[in-house]
Amino acid sequence: MNASLKTEKLCRQVTLLNEHEIQLIVQKATMLQTIADIAQGNVYIDCMQESGESMIVVAEAVPSTIRSLYKDELLGKQIFESFEPAVFRTFRSGRPSVVNRGVTPHEGMHVNQNVTPILNEEGQPIGVLILEQDITSQVKREQELALLSEATEEINRMLWGVMMKDQIIPDFIEEGLILLDEKGGILYANNTAISLMDVYSDITREPYLHQSILRVLPFVQEADFRHTSFSQREITHENSVYSLKGIHLHPQEKRTGRTLIYLHDVTDLREKERQLIVKSTVIQEIHHRVKNNLQTVASLLRMQLRRGVPEEAKGLYAESLSRIMSIATVHEVLSHTGIERVNMKDIMSRLTKIHLYERADHACDVSIQCDAEDVFLGSHQGVSLALILTELIQNSLKHAFMGRERGSIFIKLKEEEGMIHLRTSDDGVGVQQEHSTDQLGMDIVKNLTRFDLNGRFEMESENGKGTVTNIFFPREVETDEQNENHGRR
Repeated sequence: MNASLKTEKLCRQVTLLNEHEIQLIVQKATMLQTIADIAQGNVYIDCMQESGESMIVVAEAVPSTIRSLYKDELLGKQIFESFEPAVFRTFRSGRPSVVNRGVTPHEGMHVNQNVTPILNEEGQPIGVLILEQDITSQVKREQELALLSEATEEINRMLWGVMMKDQIIPDFIEEGLILLDEKGGILYANNTAISLMDVYSDITREPYLHQSILRVLPFVQEADFRHTSFSQREITHENSVYSLKGIHLHPQEKRTGRTLIYLHDVTDLREKERQLIVKSTVIQEIHHRVKNNLQTVASLLRMQLRRGVPEEAKGLYAESLSRIMSIATVHEVLSHTGIERVNMKDIMSRLTKIHLYERADHACDVSIQCDAEDVFLGSHQGVSLALILTELIQNSLKHAFMGRERGSIFIKLKEEEGMIHLRTSDDGVGVQQEHSTDQLGMDIVKNLTRFDLNGRFEMESENGKGTVTNIFFPREVETDEQNENHGRR
């Protein structure tokens, strides 16, 4: 009988799985041999028996190139929770479990067990996939470096005492941890530290115990452990970056002082920081070039205006010039900050100065008063809001003060509970029916508010009493284990 038929038969005889779930288990079982050969470990599928008190091995595979972790075949064997709690925990919770230190009682091996749930279409666990790998040699090497039980108890007491004084120490346990005597001899090293020693040391046959740290880790210096308090530095060695901290342990009883060395590989962190710096520089350069190109276009428009254009086209040139300069203003700010956010208070101040400068020769004296909070927006919303503000200012300048010697425009910007509110008003003549507002400008405002900012636009105007506009839009959301002893019996 082939493996698939055996799996199907076991599922039908001793489980409560339905037909579809059985076929799903059989399908998963066909992949076990490939997983076993790639991972170099034993692979099993366990399902809950009808009683609900024990599980049964319904499929298994062992690697083709190395010996199995177990002498006997496990297919059809019962699994009890007292021996394998991680398997039952995964089945009940539907969450994977990883056990870093397991031991097979009869074979005397240490194994790493990875348990993953197998779910049906409703997302309910119907079995578990188990991968077990032999880590006996790794554990043995680590044990060679451990002190006698007295020294192990001492380091435990020492770590607990340090943790009570300094809350950063708990993080050390997950990184490279080495206990040195007063001369730099290795008394204890955890698994991560041993892996680093394997990479950098020229020692091949001798144990690391009592070897000088200077010999096995060439980037460590005497100053890292010959002190009486705390040392810290960052090291770059052979394209890797490490954070090294040395904690002096005060002598207890008649023992001489010892040092706890903590090594944290920060290579990936520093590489990400470098990439962010490069990205920030590139973004700044892009905004700088966009700003320069827009200002070049604006200069060409001004040149054409000075050389003369038809009277009916002058207004269109001026409006286009204002729109270009409003976009250029945002990119200019972004080119200096290096981040993709702008303070709209700063943008409003710059835009009002540009508009007042452009109309310096007009007969009507117009003042623009701004009352803005520090509202930081992403570049996309910042450009859209700058264009909207430009159109509203232009509309007031063009229509509100016809026939008057002076006038005022008031602009207010604030944020409340994630909603941005831009309010503009003027003390002009209001919207007169005979010419109304500039249709293109208002279309730009409405479309940008609705489609770019996902907001709403309101406008109130009364003949002789000025115009008030309100824009509301939401801020854009910025886009930025347990160890157990266990065994398969």
